[in-house]
Amino acid sequence: MAITLREKIRTCHTLPTLPAAALYVLQIAGKEEADVQELGKTIAQDPALSLKVLRAVNSPFYGLGQKVSNVSQAVVLLGMHSVKTLVLGFSLVNSLRNKTSPGFNHLEYWRRSMYAATAARVIAGKHLPGHEDDCFVAALLMDIGALILDQLLGDQYDSLYEKTSAHSELMALESHHLGMTHAEAGGILAEYWSLPEELKVPMESHHAPQEVKELVLNRITQVVWLAGRCADVFINKGKTAESICAVRHSFRSLYQIDELQADSLMCLIAQKTHDLADLFEVRLGAAKDFDDVLKQAHQRLLELSMAEKNDASDKRRASRVRRDGKMMIVPCARGVLKKPIPVRLRDVSSCGIGITHSEPLEKGSEFIIQLPVNGEMKTLLYVVTRVDALANLWQIGGELTSVLRPDAAESTADNA
Repeated sequence: MAITLREKIRTCHTLPTLPAAALYVLQIAGKEEADVQELGKTIAQDPALSLKVLRAVNSPFYGLGQKVSNVSQAVVLLGMHSVKTLVLGFSLVNSLRNKTSPGFNHLEYWRRSMYAATAARVIAGKHLPGHEDDCFVAALLMDIGALILDQLLGDQYDSLYEKTSAHSELMALESHHLGMTHAEAGGILAEYWSLPEELKVPMESHHAPQEVKELVLNRITQVVWLAGRCADVFINKGKTAESICAVRHSFRSLYQIDELQADSLMCLIAQKTHDLADLFEVRLGAAKDFDDVLKQAHQRLLELSMAEKNDASDKRRASRVRRDGKMMIVPCARGVLKKPIPVRLRDVSSCGIGITHSEPLEKGSEFIIQLPVNGEMKTLLYVVTRVDALANLWQIGGELTSVLRPDAAESTADNA
């Protein structure tokens, strides 16, 4: 089946081809002594493409800070490579975006591509400078094999695609049922278009960057892979919290940045994606601010964090309150657990709690406590509603907002 499908892709007469202007741009930019004026004139011969390039360089997405009035000026300001990849992105997206089928969710596909492309450019700008444009286009095109498989297989691929609840599930289903993945199909298409290795390798290896041995290509592919995970945060409707946790963990392990820095990058990605989607005329729907996404996933994030904490501990189920009333609370923010702090329990009811502490807590902040309720240990989330000074102590009142289920989150994480 794999050989048959691979040959079917290679011999397909309806595969999208690069427009003449894009081919000329690639040829000119590939010369050892490329001419800026020649490149500008070539793009200008295609009025629609020329207009898209000018709209792009004058948009907030690039943020040049000055008005660019012609393509030659754009080439000078952005550089030959940037303009080449921009033209390539516009040309390929334009040739593919009008192909539709009943089962495949094309709008979701293009939305994910916008978030991934933006994320790749933002991440590369911070952690792989000099390769922003390669990362941008590679991320924009990395899932293009799914469009090709949908075009060739029709209902067979549509039914497969509909079975997935998250993008990460697609590869296993494709490999099992088709003997080929969308990443492999994208690699074949990249060969057909004679794309450079900086684009071809990430397109075909974006689900397995560790298999890319050449250092620069590995780092580009790594950025593209992470960009896809960032896109999942905004697209995976049922597993938003899991996607946020995965992105934060990846930023920490790959680039040694903490949750706050990772969230800051995600905020920038959300903002710039709307600028990019406007350029490519993709409807993103209601504006998604990352802070809003965090709020919606807040409780689930805490459950996942508690599950991880419990998994790393001895999972004792004994009371967390000592006979003298001393206990530990865990402050939290943005779905992240902070360092536990000791307090003294004053009183507790079905809807609130009173504690004393040597330092004040900020009103509106949140904390977690594990308390025995009806013979069972419960994980309770409180919001600080009152902070009063008393001698050298602070009396703090908290209102119960929810009962967390870290055990359920833990089992879900284990099964993911």
